[in-house]
Amino acid sequence: MIDNFALIIGAMKCGTTSLFSYLAKHPQISACTNKEPNFFSTKRKWSKGFEWYCNLWNWDNNQHKIALEASTSYTRIPNYLNAPERIATIDKNFKFIYIMRNPIERIESHYTYGHALGFPETQKPLSEVIDSDLITTSQYAKQIAEYYKRFSTDSILLLNFEDLKTNTLDQVKKVCQFLDIDPDYNFQELDTRHNANEGRIGYDPFWRSLRRIKLLRSMAQVIPVKQKQMLHGFFGCQIEGNIKLSPEQRNFILQELQEDLSKLRLEYGVDVGSWGIEV
Repeated sequence: MIDNFALIIGAMKCGTTSLFSYLAKHPQISACTNKEPNFFSTKRKWSKGFEWYCNLWNWDNNQHKIALEASTSYTRIPNYLNAPERIATIDKNFKFIYIMRNPIERIESHYTYGHALGFPETQKPLSEVIDSDLITTSQYAKQIAEYYKRFSTDSILLLNFEDLKTNTLDQVKKVCQFLDIDPDYNFQELDTRHNANEGRIGYDPFWRSLRRIKLLRSMAQVIPVKQKQMLHGFFGCQIEGNIKLSPEQRNFILQELQEDLSKLRLEYGVDVGSWGIEV
């Protein structure tokens, strides 16, 4: 059994895949075989039991100190179940890394990515009302409050997406210090962006309909990655640039986020001004 876990809990479209990929290279970290297992946020996964969860790592007691995963659904209340509530029932050592980004940019990236892949919260035309899930995912203070209620402050690390993007090595070293692993490990290729929208393949309506069939989803888990990529490329189309919100939509979103942004600044010490946002 593994005793020490590090969870990159979000936020979605804030560099979680990049950070996971960087840290996975560290010899003292065992990266989950499924980067985003969503174990604590879905009933189906949770019902498999904690032993099943631990078996998602190729753990070596002689080498590894931390088991790492990155499930952004852990900070998407109420769209997903309250993950911290479940994590708190497990008698193990957990540390949490939460990355935040200018909420307008995060929503634009979320909408672009989700619209191409068929996420329900992004299927309304942008001329209509912005889906509430896009906004609540950007309510960073609301999401992390659930962790601060249940875990000690020194087990939670807040990062800024822009810092990770522009000062990657310093931020990765900061994470290593937080996880009590060697911060002087010589990381390679830290300038590579992972999971960016630009150039990704989206799903066409036919492919989306196939993904909704439970049997086909189960079959997809055993298809080799290269074959899945070929099918994906055949049925999909490339994403070309992010969808941009109108000035009116930006103002509406910032009004909806005012209270949360104020709490983020006052209670958690996050410099929201670095995003060009006044609270």
